[in-house]
Amino acid sequence: MRLQTGTFLQGDKYRIIDVLGQGGFGITYLAEQVMAERKVCIKEFFPKEYYNRDEDSRSISLGSQGSAEIMDLYKAKFIKEAKTIAKLDHPNIIHIFDVFAENNTAYYVMEYIEGESLSALVKEHGALSEGEAVGYIKQVAAALGNIHEQRIMHLDIKPANIMLRKADGKPVLIDFGLSKQYDAEGNQTSSTPVGISAGYAPMEQYQQGGVKEFSPETDIYSLGATLYYLVTGCVPPQAAAIVDDGLPELPAHLSANVRKAIERSMEVQRKSRPQNVNELLALLDSNVDDEATRISPNDATTDSSKHEEQIAETPKPEQKTKIVQKAMSEKNKLPKSKRIWGLIVVVVVAIIGIITFTCGDNDSSDGAENVANNYAEMIAQGLGRDGIYMVGDYYNRDGKKGVVFEVWDGGRHGKIVSLNEAHLPWCTVNQYNKNIKVGTSDHDNGKVNTDKVMRLNSRDEYTAFVWCRELGEEWYLPAVQELVTLSHNHDKVNMALETHGVDMNSGTYISSTEHISSPTSRVWVVYIGYSNDPSSIEKQSHQYVRAVSTF
Repeated sequence: MRLQTGTFLQGDKYRIIDVLGQGGFGITYLAEQVMAERKVCIKEFFPKEYYNRDEDSRSISLGSQGSAEIMDLYKAKFIKEAKTIAKLDHPNIIHIFDVFAENNTAYYVMEYIEGESLSALVKEHGALSEGEAVGYIKQVAAALGNIHEQRIMHLDIKPANIMLRKADGKPVLIDFGLSKQYDAEGNQTSSTPVGISAGYAPMEQYQQGGVKEFSPETDIYSLGATLYYLVTGCVPPQAAAIVDDGLPELPAHLSANVRKAIERSMEVQRKSRPQNVNELLALLDSNVDDEATRISPNDATTDSSKHEEQIAETPKPEQKTKIVQKAMSEKNKLPKSKRIWGLIVVVVVAIIGIITFTCGDNDSSDGAENVANNYAEMIAQGLGRDGIYMVGDYYNRDGKKGVVFEVWDGGRHGKIVSLNEAHLPWCTVNQYNKNIKVGTSDHDNGKVNTDKVMRLNSRDEYTAFVWCRELGEEWYLPAVQELVTLSHNHDKVNMALETHGVDMNSGTYISSTEHISSPTSRVWVVYIGYSNDPSSIEKQSHQYVRAVSTF
């Protein structure tokens, strides 16, 4: 499937030496730029689930023409990544030398960085000293400032994407595959998918449209999370866990300014983080101590009133109720998802207050622990919290098992996705060749579409629908918007699935909804784990299938 060692590209300009790595959408090669006599990296667009290449051929072919539309979309994104990096010129940012099309696909050539990533360094040697970690972060911050000046957001800052050049020890920022360009008004110039690196992505990257406007604070969160990893040796908790439980206590040996820099950078709300890299650097260089609640205006590059809002001390436990109440009073100013998290926090605080009032001071901790243990046991069994569920919970009631991916009515009702999946076509080739419009046009309710198919005399020809319905009468093939919702919550769902020994593949999942302009031949699909934007494929194409049910 890979290009063989010794293969030449662009005539005899580049010669392939070896494979450095392969992901779902590309192969990275070590190569030689022959005339320049230097090593380079060449990245090839090669979605391994969709493209084929014979061992004796360099050219690739699409396995199924039904995937042509979605592959064109991702190839355009691949080329955009190259063009984005090529605009940048900074010693701590990887350089692009060339972009070209060949072998029915696309390539770009970048500098070869001999060394290791910060992730590999920490895995091998453990947490770094504060001085070493801060030194790397300051250099990456300078690169990030350069990126932001050109209205670009990286959106995937993490230790694995920061290489240490062996020759000079300098950190170099790589992998702009998720980056976005914004116009002068701060609006995104394309609707390319938003990816997630668990532990390093803030809450807004989990939300639909969360980064449609230019916001350097999103990258700053990720840089702060990277600093967390460097000085602790541990992957940071996911953003949702920080909303629930706060940031874990940082090591006592860290200086106050480094602790503040991490805490402020990883605030849940963007407005509470440093607004640009200069403000983050001001935090790292400031001389605050443990009792400080502000940084001096002389230590920052912006006005002091802005810093007074950002550097407020982390609330003590007894202050949390008042702060939650204040947050809820301003809930209409927050996105819907954050209002939901705020409501959850209020409920938890209320439960703890009731336990304290009922049991008295001496027994309150034991009562709270018992309630927590009971809830943990119920959640593990799939029973929710007295019947209340959250996205990502395991569901197990009345013989129906799955993972919650959508809720309403305060968590009393919602939708679950099946634990297992299949790889099937929407319908058989025989039925596809009849060129029939079934009429499954509902975009929001797959049960309506599935019920319509199952009433047909030819229902056995509709393979994906039959598989879903075999799980039970309440199960159905999801509509396209249900798949979009599932894709948005993919990370939470997958965490729950993994606890049961299964996971959701990153790939194209079929919906029950026929394509609006080609209903006789095509259906809507969503590439879960990579894009939240629907695409379409031919009905006879084999893709992933998951069943959905309501509760």
